Amino acid sequence: MKKLSLSATVVLLLLLSASTAFCKKKPSYTIEPDAHIFGSVKGRMDIVDVLVKFVKAHGNTCDSVSAASDNVFSKGFTLKCNKFRYEYQILDKGGKWFLKVE
Repeated sequence: MKKLSLSATVVLLLLLSASTAFCKKKPSYTIEPDAHIFGSVKGRMDIVDVLVKFVKAHGNTCDSVSAASDNVFSKGFTLKCNKFRYEYQILDKGGKWFLKVE
């Protein structure tokens, strides 16, 4: 009986640890209540998440998203952060992505 309850406990702990490993982490930024999100980015928080992570990976600040949109005249995106204090252009140049800080 002890072996059975020990095995059940181990299985339960493995399932619990596996389920918490796959839970999504809370983003390290917020979307401002009056954020302007347009174009192909509208309704696609996964794209906004990638843009913020790209900006932060390059050592820049983005604690809250003020605006996000795809660019009209160039291939890429525009991200504005922290109450429009910072503006970033994420550009595709020949298949490589670059960050331009405005």
